[in-house]
Amino acid sequence: MSGISKILLIIFALFVLQALGGVWQIQNYRKAIRRVHQYGNVGFGQKRGGFTAGYIVMIACDQSGIITGGEIMQGISFFAKFKPLKTLLGKEILGTSIYEFLDDMKDFDKKKKKKYKGYLNALEALAQRFDSSDEEESLEAL
Repeated sequence: MSGISKILLIIFALFVLQALGGVWQIQNYRKAIRRVHQYGNVGFGQKRGGFTAGYIVMIACDQSGIITGGEIMQGISFFAKFKPLKTLLGKEILGTSIYEFLDDMKDFDKKKKKKYKGYLNALEALAQRFDSSDEEESLEAL
């Protein structure tokens, strides 16, 4: 084999490994969604990492906005797995209201908001879901 053929073979092998890793990570993601969805309504958020570690966060809460569970996947490779989310901003996450965290985060500067972007997205998605359901209930009452 010539030098170019070996390089092309290595590149092809790396593409195959990347594809297999992606399939494996998607399966892991689907399992995590099923686990977290058992705790209630789920909000998702992500922060892309680029060359640093990014994360995907899933936060579940009950109908009153109290957080009942959550998981986070953090890393730069497809070997990263979802792990239980225990604390956020130094507070225990279970049993805390999503609105309490949103109030704490609203005064963040631009840099800190960027750092917690995924958490903000997940919490805002849950808050928006509850706000829209409240509006629908008030319209039905009319």
